[in-house]
Amino acid sequence: MLNHIIIRLVAHYFLWSAVFVGLFYLFPVMLDYIIEERYRIFTGGPGSPEAAIPPPPPPADFTSGMLAELDPARIVPVVIALVLSFVLTLPLAWVYGWTRSAGKYSQSFAHTLLVIPVAIALVVFLVKGSLALAFSLAGIVAAVRFRSALKQPMDAVYMFMAIGIGLAAATQLIVIAWVASVMFAIIALGVWKTNFGATPAVVSGWRIVRPGEGEPTAGGRIGSGPPP
Repeated sequence: MLNHIIIRLVAHYFLWSAVFVGLFYLFPVMLDYIIEERYRIFTGGPGSPEAAIPPPPPPADFTSGMLAELDPARIVPVVIALVLSFVLTLPLAWVYGWTRSAGKYSQSFAHTLLVIPVAIALVVFLVKGSLALAFSLAGIVAAVRFRSALKQPMDAVYMFMAIGIGLAAATQLIVIAWVASVMFAIIALGVWKTNFGATPAVVSGWRIVRPGEGEPTAGGRIGSGPPP
């Protein structure tokens, strides 16, 4: 049954939706961690005034500093972002494989689609609130040249979407990342299944006509029927 494209996608989204809803229901403090992290990312502040979890005090020594790094308020948002990046990009990799012919399919590109949102999410957590780290990362990326030419224009759209999902997950915009993944899968499958744009439209004046109707006839008039 899971060999059916639609059933597999629906089962995947439904299963992971149930997993996240169940976790948030059983452990509501996880939502507080997410809200707190989202506030820190978008404002650069130590914590939201409305949050139920106060910001942790600064560490006094190495041991307390290590324990602060293991604080659930820091770990939980990172784990959720990384897992969510992979979970929401897996359907994109499936759709890519389903809609590509053998000559246009690239296994390495499919692997990249799965890995790059996780890397993007991790990078966002590393450079957040630090302008120096952001510039350092930009310099490293500029020094390392990525020579990978995309075969199809649609491949760039898949890559852009995977990066967007990674950014949304890292900034704790869970609903936006979820909706973006679902809508992209639906649109990509719809465009592929309907073979949209396979033949160009024939336009005569302001009307869309059937192929052959817009060709000049012997009398020089457009179309085979009577003039409008």
